[in-house]
Amino acid sequence: MKNLRSTLAAIKFNENLTPLAFLLVSIAGFGLLANRLGYYQDDWPYIFYAFNKGISSLTIEMYYDSRPNAAWMYIGLFKLLGFNPMAWHITALVTRWLTASMLWYFLKRVWSGHSREVTLAIFIFLIHPFFLIQSYAVNSMLYWGGFLFFALSLYLMARAIPDTKYRIVLTVLAVFLEGLHLFTSEYFVGMVLIRPLILYWLLSGQVSDIRTRITKTVTNWLPYLAALAAYIIWRIFLYVPPPIGDRNSPKILFALLESPFNTLGYLIRTAVQDSMIVTFTSWYRTFAPELFSFATIFNSFVLLVAGLTFIVVFFYLIKTYNAEPVENKRWFASPLVLGLLIVLFGMAPLWIIGQDIVTHKNEFAGSRFGIGATLGASLILAVIIENVLDDTKKKIAVVSLCVALAVSMHLTLERDFAYSWEKQERLARELLWRAPEIEPGTAIVTDEEILGYMGSYSVSYSLITTYQPGDISTPPYWYFPFYYTNPNVGDFLSGIPLEGSKLTMDFKGNSQKMILLSFNPEMQRCLWVLQPQDENLRLVNTDMRQLAVGSDIELIRPANSEEPTPPEALYGKTNTQTWCYYFEKADLARQYGQWDEVVRLWNQAQATGERPDNGFEYIPFIEGLGQTGDWAQVKELTKFSKRITSGLEPSLCSALDRLDKTAPASQEKDDTLKGLKEDLDCGSFQ
Repeated sequence: MKNLRSTLAAIKFNENLTPLAFLLVSIAGFGLLANRLGYYQDDWPYIFYAFNKGISSLTIEMYYDSRPNAAWMYIGLFKLLGFNPMAWHITALVTRWLTASMLWYFLKRVWSGHSREVTLAIFIFLIHPFFLIQSYAVNSMLYWGGFLFFALSLYLMARAIPDTKYRIVLTVLAVFLEGLHLFTSEYFVGMVLIRPLILYWLLSGQVSDIRTRITKTVTNWLPYLAALAAYIIWRIFLYVPPPIGDRNSPKILFALLESPFNTLGYLIRTAVQDSMIVTFTSWYRTFAPELFSFATIFNSFVLLVAGLTFIVVFFYLIKTYNAEPVENKRWFASPLVLGLLIVLFGMAPLWIIGQDIVTHKNEFAGSRFGIGATLGASLILAVIIENVLDDTKKKIAVVSLCVALAVSMHLTLERDFAYSWEKQERLARELLWRAPEIEPGTAIVTDEEILGYMGSYSVSYSLITTYQPGDISTPPYWYFPFYYTNPNVGDFLSGIPLEGSKLTMDFKGNSQKMILLSFNPEMQRCLWVLQPQDENLRLVNTDMRQLAVGSDIELIRPANSEEPTPPEALYGKTNTQTWCYYFEKADLARQYGQWDEVVRLWNQAQATGERPDNGFEYIPFIEGLGQTGDWAQVKELTKFSKRITSGLEPSLCSALDRLDKTAPASQEKDDTLKGLKEDLDCGSFQ
């Protein structure tokens, strides 16, 4: 034990290893589940256009998204990464890590005597809990890409001040990167206003006279100011918005001219509330008492990762900074001022377009608005820790705990994203098996949102892409969650317009031309395409039973040629040795009266040992076996269905009625159906 203690005591880390420590924390928070993550909500417009219309079509997509100058970045990334989700998630992780590392190098130059404090602040920034959509890997590259260009620009600017030999080259590169992030991602427009203050601080070691220092600050700032002016002139006077309108119009600037006092009051209230959310209240999310219930293996895994993260961060920081001499100059005023300015300037573009975080209806979407402000929030938190606690070990312990808690939050969130992607994959495969082709103009309806972290337009884009329609100008179908469309069953069944649009895609349909889906894999069910005969299905809610009357399965067509499969580039290889494959194909065959195919699929499922967890999924096979005269199997499956799924009697009785009317006549048929109907008490449901 003494040898171990002496060995640990002798360990010292070089500060240059800090970016490696950042990388380990990044992997703990965002990389451990990367192989299980996919695409979500705002990822899908990029995927839809690049996959179906070609990567070059992203110029159109980005123009309609009011960010025409970001097309170059996405075209390059898609050509490099393709459509493999894991490649995008790794790239997003690496870009976040590079951004944090570059900011660390930059801030170390600003406060050269406070390396420990800067390192603590960047650890907090790296894993900050406010930004919730890291798993939107494609979409988040717009934010992290712009942030990385901004960080690189700041670092080169800081390098240029003391470097007389390469000052011009470094300045040109820094100005170029400023222009690059301004024209690519508008989220950091306000943050460029911190440059004069940074330049003033950097020049303090060279120029003691304040007037001369101010003059030099302005002189050095002019190239960056010119880049900012060029962007503002382009955005306000030269930018041509898309036909659908400019969603990033600076409406508050115009409101200031019309009603300055009211608008200023709104801005002050919003700034205070949003700043508090980003800086302080977002940390509430990191406290998850349910983790300590040890109710699942995953909870234990998260606690293990969080614990290891705390140990690694604490041990590294202690062994790197605990023995360093204490800096006499207090680290308080300058980082606090810079932190406050970054928080305010980081969210200024949001407020200028009339948006805010505090009233945003979607906290995930709203979190993108504060990504720049998280740097300022991290500086403020680091300043508080640095000046409230008087012992270095305590300071390091508190920051290590913050990092560990944030890692546990992000890891738990990624688990939920992984579930969503798994469900997306299942939906794509099972819908394609059940509906190889769908008549154009069809509305695909569910009772409520069926996929987490998505939304109607993203589900629409994903479903259309599943069918790989190519370069289309009009979407063939669109997804509508009933409760968010028109929650009146009578109106819906009588026929109402159903319209959906996103960017250049514009769908116009009618509720009388729809197919109704029930999709609950978490209940151990396959995808169910409901139809009028399911109006007595007790396994779905009342609205779904009523809506089933209007579900037109004739809109579904069998494949014209070979059986279609979801795009392998997006979803990977398709496994057809599953129960849901046999069920969906049997349900399709039942629709077209292909009873021999239904029986073949049943026999194949039995040969592979596949059986359902829900009795409803036996019904196509019960009908197929009855139509082909295997009444012993019909009797066995009907009784087994009733036994494993309560409340299924009305649906089983309807299936027996259909067999009674259409199956070939025989005495065995009559005896079997009579006995089963008595057993199910079918008279009560007629």
